[in-house]
Amino acid sequence: MRYFITGTAGFIGFHLARRLLQDGHQVVGFDGMTHYYNIKLKHMRNAALAQFPAFRPVTAMLEDRKALEEAVASATPDVMVHLAAQAGVRYSLENPRAYLTSNLEGSWNILEIAKDVGVNHLMLASTSSIYGANPSIPFRETDRADEPLTFYAATKKSMELMAHSYAHLHKVPTTAFRFFTVYGPWGRPDMALFKFVKTMLEDQPIEIYGEGRMSRDFTYIDDLVEAVVRLS
Repeated sequence: MRYFITGTAGFIGFHLARRLLQDGHQVVGFDGMTHYYNIKLKHMRNAALAQFPAFRPVTAMLEDRKALEEAVASATPDVMVHLAAQAGVRYSLENPRAYLTSNLEGSWNILEIAKDVGVNHLMLASTSSIYGANPSIPFRETDRADEPLTFYAATKKSMELMAHSYAHLHKVPTTAFRFFTVYGPWGRPDMALFKFVKTMLEDQPIEIYGEGRMSRDFTYIDDLVEAVVRLS
């Protein structure tokens, strides 16, 4: 099949694209190559994907509607997987505008284009952060997710709502994933696992946020990719 994936220079997008290419599919990857974390890691991921003849990268921002339309038109995808986003809960306190342009305007562009080209399946990356103030543990898909506690989560919940309306109004087959903290090779250096290891290797104290009573669910990248592939 032919896949159009946003965020292929990112952690999850890279692993998904590589798995699909190994399985014999064609992939067009769309990525803005932003500097949210070390850009060298993104270039290394792109270089690894470039070893596959069936991979073609496109560098542009999600807000660039014309570039996005041209990239999708050239890919003629059976499946679109929208993974690109401005990530980071804490960074959304410092630069909320980046989340508006990428997570809202960029995602709306994806929805419009998916509708226009009549894609067979649109898949979207949401986040566990949207559960926010929900007190029920463990989280379930049926739990309330209308009280996000961060601006990042609010933009992701908004994306889900926009996607739901497009699926209803325009009959775009759509699946949204609420990813929990993902870890594994080629991971983001700002994530807890890598930060903890780095501070331990440097014999530095680990920075704890809040009262130190938080707990997290972690998902290994290969398990997440397997789920996306099976549902695509």
